[in-house]
Amino acid sequence: MIIWVERITKDFTTMIETVIFGAGGFGREVAWLIEEINREEEKYKLLGFIDDDLSLVGKDVNSYPVLGGMDYLQSHPGLGMVVALGDPVARLKAINRFKRYQLIYPNLIHPSVLIGGNVSIGIGNVICAGSIITVNIRIGNFCQLNLKTSIGHDSVLGDFTTTACSVDFAGYSHTEAGVYFGNQSTLLPSTSVGAFSIIGAGAVVNRNIPDGVVAVGVPAKVIKRNRIYEEIKETDIESLAPDPVEGRAFH
Repeated sequence: MIIWVERITKDFTTMIETVIFGAGGFGREVAWLIEEINREEEKYKLLGFIDDDLSLVGKDVNSYPVLGGMDYLQSHPGLGMVVALGDPVARLKAINRFKRYQLIYPNLIHPSVLIGGNVSIGIGNVICAGSIITVNIRIGNFCQLNLKTSIGHDSVLGDFTTTACSVDFAGYSHTEAGVYFGNQSTLLPSTSVGAFSIIGAGAVVNRNIPDGVVAVGVPAKVIKRNRIYEEIKETDIESLAPDPVEGRAFH
């Protein structure tokens, strides 16, 4: 069961008890992000990590314990959950596995992020330090925007969109679900990228890119199919999110 954090937190008088799924490198960065958010306003009580690697259980990762695997969620309903998996396909599969649990999916937004007017953001997003989200922008669910991502006016980012550091979306950019952008890649104005495509580091997208491909270079050119796309293209991504009218809006 997916619960919208905006609905739940109206009744909260204490910090949200939160766990991070994934005790790897990005998971450690997300723990740091939570610490930075709490310096400004104490919102999240980070309990520790959940991981499929049960050999980690009982160990500490950057001073936070690895609490267990999926069984931990069964016995601890109502937790805040952050899925710290940098691969959008892995993140999608994880969210599908979590559907049977009662979880809260907060948006983690670093205090330094600039957000303009008429911006809407779904649930379960991670937006890292130094990012800029200008005006009239829509961001879906479970996106990860790494350090210094810049999004220009009138852009739309589909669910599970993922950026490495210093990615630049010019105005009227559009991404379908599950696109991955490598470090310092760029979308020029009014370009789009299809579902679960991969844009290589440093690539410049100056024309529309289709679904399920890998594109690299300046300008970006398709070099092959993304083989994982055939496996997940029938996934009902819309079933993972509630009615979007209950999303979070910034004015």
